[in-house]
Amino acid sequence: MLSKILNKHTLLDLLFYLGFSLLIWNTCRTLLGDYLAMLLSTMPGIIYTVYTFIKEKQYSVTGLFILATMIINCILNLDSRTAHQMLWNYVYLNLGLVVFWCLTMLAKRPMAMYFFIDYAYLHGVPKEHTRLVYRQMPYIRYFMFLTSFLALRDFSDILLRIHLIHFYDVKGFNKISIITQVWSTITTIMFIYGIILIIKKIQIHKTDLLQEKHQP
Repeated sequence: MLSKILNKHTLLDLLFYLGFSLLIWNTCRTLLGDYLAMLLSTMPGIIYTVYTFIKEKQYSVTGLFILATMIINCILNLDSRTAHQMLWNYVYLNLGLVVFWCLTMLAKRPMAMYFFIDYAYLHGVPKEHTRLVYRQMPYIRYFMFLTSFLALRDFSDILLRIHLIHFYDVKGFNKISIITQVWSTITTIMFIYGIILIIKKIQIHKTDLLQEKHQP
């Protein structure tokens, strides 16, 4: 299951978020300059995200969250005046996400819960049912754990990007992109593995409840 998910999405992510981005940066930098070349290099990822959103009809909390994140990042990039500032935009965006993840946990509405509600809905489970069930123990604990992981992932990305920006700056855009994409892929694999483990725990918990109901 894990390999099927990764084979498709990981290759497409690497192609649109890294491959095309680096190709545009390296071919257009001399002609357009650092800022315009870096701005143009974000377009394949934006187009890919919008296409995926429309094709898979992700009109859900998960899809809207991804689209909103992309729009915010796009606005930050358009508002930037230098390529150096664009590099820092990813730091600011991730910082905002860390705060967002933490706020959802403080409100006892971990964002991962809504991701799972959308996932269950795609498999035929009504959202009204999962909204009630997933707010109870032990489910809410699982979603707190996953949301905590998302916060730690983005915080680690902040530290990594700050270090790389200070070390390489705009001239090292290729290296920054490759290193951060590799780290993103690694953490995505870890996140998917965590999702699989939690799905198994949910299934085991449901099985135990059914057995208890059928016991005389």
